[in-house]
Amino acid sequence: MARYHVTAFYCFASLSEDEVARVETALSDLAEAEKDLGGLVILAPEGINGTIAGSEGTVSKLKEVVRSFEPFHEILFKDSFCRLAPFPRFKTKRREEIVTLHRTDLVPTERSNNHLSPEEWNEMMAQDDVVVIDTRNAYETRLGMFEGAVDPNIDTFSEFGEFVQQSGWQRDQKVLMYCTGGIRCEKAILEMQQLGFENVYQLEGGILRYLKEFPDGKFNGECFVFDHRVAVDRSLEASERFRLCPHCGDPGDQRITCVRCSRGVVICESCRKRAERNTCSKDCSHHFLRQQSLAESSSSSSE
Repeated sequence: MARYHVTAFYCFASLSEDEVARVETALSDLAEAEKDLGGLVILAPEGINGTIAGSEGTVSKLKEVVRSFEPFHEILFKDSFCRLAPFPRFKTKRREEIVTLHRTDLVPTERSNNHLSPEEWNEMMAQDDVVVIDTRNAYETRLGMFEGAVDPNIDTFSEFGEFVQQSGWQRDQKVLMYCTGGIRCEKAILEMQQLGFENVYQLEGGILRYLKEFPDGKFNGECFVFDHRVAVDRSLEASERFRLCPHCGDPGDQRITCVRCSRGVVICESCRKRAERNTCSKDCSHHFLRQQSLAESSSSSSE
């Protein structure tokens, strides 16, 4: 069976409108020529951020196109594979930021800002005086985290700064931070340094690179990814456990039988607690509620 090659990448670089347009055109031309290319690439004045999939040959061509632009010569790609296409199509989007912190003033100007390789990360995690922070959102951390890591329990990345300010940590506290592929930490570390933290380090390449080098290491559970795979396991294979909940869109692992049509489906734990969401779709939920309402009306009128 054919396997899809998946790669995630980002690079912070100051781009003019003309440069953004040239990158967008080059990627669109590639997608037109290589019909199996799927995924999303975000472009902004501060750089590029994307996850794409296709045949191994197509992904190799994508890497060549991206690296052909001078600001992206040394970009790091995080590769994995899956059996089914993780994206329905290819598209590019222009935004103000390539990762949304609502802080366009916080943009990395150096290629390395206290980056740790996966091996160095393991060594520093073993120290007694460190705090490990997961910078991802709550629906991601529920699937898996590093051993002993602090979960900020935030709904959006823009809440991270407020969490740090309320943490009570001393400004000389040694802090290790991580995210899915590394991009959020590039901004989170700047925000912490701006707040006066002196000893902050980030996992280069994020969880995805770490699992490639240490599949049996210190990360427990699975890693949420922003495509149809939902998550990847320790071997970077598509999750067999988690699916996107048809009601709220969060990842879930609660296997149920739809109370309306008897179809098997996976929903999230929160929706499992609501009777009308023990259904396979929003359509079945709507009809279930309608049936309940009609039954209640009938019962009231017969009294």
